[in-house]
Amino acid sequence: MLQAGVRKGLISDRHEGECLKNVWSVTSRAAFRSKPSSRTRPKGSITATLCPKATRSPPKSSHGGACMTEFRLDLDWQATGDADPLLRDRSAWLAIRLGDACLTRNLDTWSRTVRDNILVSAYPLAMWLAASWWRLSFEPLPAPGPQPDVDWRMAHELGAANHGYVWPRVVFAADGQSINVWAHQADNPKQSANYLCNLDAPRAVLLADFQLGVTRFIEDVIYRAEACDHRSTDLAALWAAVREDMSDERARARRTLEAELGFEPEECPAEHITHALRLQEATGTSAMSELAPIFGKSRHGTALDQLEALKDARGLMGAPQITPSPHTPSPTTPPWQRGMTAARALRKQLGNCGAPINNAQLLDLLGITQSQEAAWQPQQKHPVGIAKPTARGLIDFLPRKRHPIGKRFELARLVGEYMMRTGAESDWLVESDLATATQKRQRAFAAELLCPIDALVEFLDGDYSESAQEDAADHFEVSETTIAALLANNACLPIAESARLPYRVQTQAFQRLDT
Repeated sequence: MLQAGVRKGLISDRHEGECLKNVWSVTSRAAFRSKPSSRTRPKGSITATLCPKATRSPPKSSHGGACMTEFRLDLDWQATGDADPLLRDRSAWLAIRLGDACLTRNLDTWSRTVRDNILVSAYPLAMWLAASWWRLSFEPLPAPGPQPDVDWRMAHELGAANHGYVWPRVVFAADGQSINVWAHQADNPKQSANYLCNLDAPRAVLLADFQLGVTRFIEDVIYRAEACDHRSTDLAALWAAVREDMSDERARARRTLEAELGFEPEECPAEHITHALRLQEATGTSAMSELAPIFGKSRHGTALDQLEALKDARGLMGAPQITPSPHTPSPTTPPWQRGMTAARALRKQLGNCGAPINNAQLLDLLGITQSQEAAWQPQQKHPVGIAKPTARGLIDFLPRKRHPIGKRFELARLVGEYMMRTGAESDWLVESDLATATQKRQRAFAAELLCPIDALVEFLDGDYSESAQEDAADHFEVSETTIAALLANNACLPIAESARLPYRVQTQAFQRLDT
């Protein structure tokens, strides 16, 4: 296990200590934020470059439906004239590749040249990747709303690698199956380089492939340091701790839960994670992975009490009239595809390929009576809807939606989750606003079940105007947002500009907050 001094950033070596403070203080982000996010070209010609022409992804789902993609960080070592041996000996031409896209493709504003790689010190990036390993691997994008807090962004935005270099505008977020990657062109004439890579929608990298690419990069940097007589570095110590935790089943489970709750390793208060582990015994591991990011750090941990209340709450008792098909899909199958396929299979089973499905049919599928549903009102506002299996073989449904259209969509999502459950039979079923693979699968299932894309296109008959979409929403009893998303995700309409990044990412996001 990594010694507490290294975990806390209390370093003895002068150069290594400066780098860790400036690049990534594992528990204290204040020192990290004090470093500006870009700088003029320093002595030794260490610079960061960006990408030329925009690189576009295939027109897939804006909610994470891109095809699985290879992820690589390629290094071509080149010593620079920097006075700091830490930077000089670990400088390299770096190219970050995401399938056919090059995230580091850039225009050097001084030489006016375009290239795929950038000349930087690889150490700050390796340090950031090692320190953020668990959160990058297991913490999802927060639910839609205000911009994520600085703590989340520093664990997920590539610009947080900092150390004065200009990094690409890239965001990483896990979804439980893969790592979703967003990239957006950064154009600032005052910077030494401008990155040119634009992805129309996030691309998905299998978690194992992402971790493999990061592992190779970090270990290349460590080997380079050893070859240059920089032994026993903080990066090597931190990475050894990560590897040790990864190899121990109990430690890995704890680190994963800490990350899902929004904490760095060993930073989650003991009473908080103990409470979460106790709740996990009731919810099941798969359900806790969906619940922890919502109830983790919010309101200083008191939100776990709200989850405790949900454990004791009673809702609509039902006996679903559908047969679960919890087969394990290929890891390369995008969640939206599995949801759409399952919805089409259910419609075929019902003998209804394109006509609207009414509320009574949805309730019948869940084994809930119309009188039960009419009398049900959520006692308070909750960020999740859940379904709890009971010892009697029934399911206790606790929906959260109040609006009739929202309630219909939620019921359809619960139908899909019951059919496609991936956890143990006793695990809760969770419906939320997160962008995890489970939630993407649910939303795709509900959209296709309530409004099949083929039936929608036939109904619109070539008219994609706003009024025509409103008519379609009324016909299928779904929201206009659902109609627009279906059309965009199936390449009938362009994907909205807002889908290219999950939130507004500012180039200068990591400059001092007090300036």
